[in-house]
Amino acid sequence: MKRSKLLLFVLLGFLTLSNSAPAQSGRVKDAAATPLTTDTNKPSEAKPADLNDSRTAAQLFEDADSYSQKKFAEFEKRKMPYDQRLEEKIKQEQRDLAAQHAGLLAGRKLEGQDVYYLGLLYNLARNFDAALEAMRRFLTESKSATGEPAQNARAIIVIQAAKRGLLPEAEARLAEYAQNQPQVPDDRYALENWLVSGYFKTKDYEHALPHAQELWQAARLAGKKKGSSARDAMLSEAATQLSETNLKLKKKDEAVAAVQELRALALSLPSGNLYKLAMRRLLQIDPTIDPFKLSDRTTEGAGAPPELLVDEWIDQKPTKLSDLRGQVVLLDFWAPWCGPCRVTFPRLQKWHESYKDKGLVILGVTNFFGDAEGKQLTRPQELDYLRNFKKTFRLPYGFAIADSEENDRNYAVTSIPMTFLIDRRGLVRFISAGSGEQENAALNKMIKKLIDEPVSGTDGATRGNGDAQKKSP
Repeated sequence: MKRSKLLLFVLLGFLTLSNSAPAQSGRVKDAAATPLTTDTNKPSEAKPADLNDSRTAAQLFEDADSYSQKKFAEFEKRKMPYDQRLEEKIKQEQRDLAAQHAGLLAGRKLEGQDVYYLGLLYNLARNFDAALEAMRRFLTESKSATGEPAQNARAIIVIQAAKRGLLPEAEARLAEYAQNQPQVPDDRYALENWLVSGYFKTKDYEHALPHAQELWQAARLAGKKKGSSARDAMLSEAATQLSETNLKLKKKDEAVAAVQELRALALSLPSGNLYKLAMRRLLQIDPTIDPFKLSDRTTEGAGAPPELLVDEWIDQKPTKLSDLRGQVVLLDFWAPWCGPCRVTFPRLQKWHESYKDKGLVILGVTNFFGDAEGKQLTRPQELDYLRNFKKTFRLPYGFAIADSEENDRNYAVTSIPMTFLIDRRGLVRFISAGSGEQENAALNKMIKKLIDEPVSGTDGATRGNGDAQKKSP
């Protein structure tokens, strides 16, 4: 059986310490700690089984596990529009089928991996008590079990034991999971999160701490294969869990350090969204903290920021960020419909005039939106509009215009104005979100710092809340 067949979603029910939505990870489907309100999330009851069904345990699980995928493929082939009620109906049918197959298997004399597949069927049917008992039996009777079955069984036990407050059992099985292969970072993230949640419920923060630390490491690994939105949510949640655990242990410095690491990671990615989340968390820890205090630490392994994808330039020769090495580059993500963006124009004008001869290059990064001031525009019309807009507001720096949101995705820009400041070595050193005075003061200070740094030999350089939401084109 292919591994992907077992990578089902785990809906985490951990304590939402930062009021964030529950995260998701892969291996086995699970229910949230807080019961959902719809009947479709109740454990399924098995229908009378066909005693003449001679399929193996593995075949019965495969049949139930692939049920919804096959149904949805049929609907897609028939070009049926999405219907949430139909989706829930299909998922419930899948759970019912899993319960039916589990009932058939339970009537047989099972051993070895057949017990494992029985546990998977119970889990798919949301009969979690039975799933827990089946996986316990499997690992007890099959002490030499290895690989994916053993790891999946351990994962189910960790989740269900943690939900029931059986933390020593969950701890022991997670330790076994951590010592064996295969492992999936998403799964490790999920399992560590359940332990953190369980220990928080008992206020045992000392035991929660090592799991919060592992959670952060798992988030960094898992995030590498995710889109920016899912990656940032996972990283922010992990850093919040770790910082909150340290706060409970009265280790404020460690809590701040955890979020500062998140902030540094946001710079190295780069991710404007993650940077905002990190700053917000810093202020939650201490409203009086100066989150913009400059540091001389660098981020190890940081790479160059993504090149801009540009379809049209205004008052700027086509260029690449790599061609601007040796200069300080300010990327201002903006849009003509954004009021807060206009607030920043006088500052950008002033910085351009003050530092253009000292190595500062400002690029206004925006998109074609297909409309302006309530009117639909063709591409040539919108380009003329932007040229006139630039003259009207006397913006002396160049514009880089894209016909997609690829730049926004690459830099995880979720609100504007958002500014990325790149040093002479080509590394993002600062991100500013919004048009407030605090952001302006910090950005102004950072521009001066980077301008004063030498063109080369800046080994000691620094590496280190939005106003308008991004509008889709």
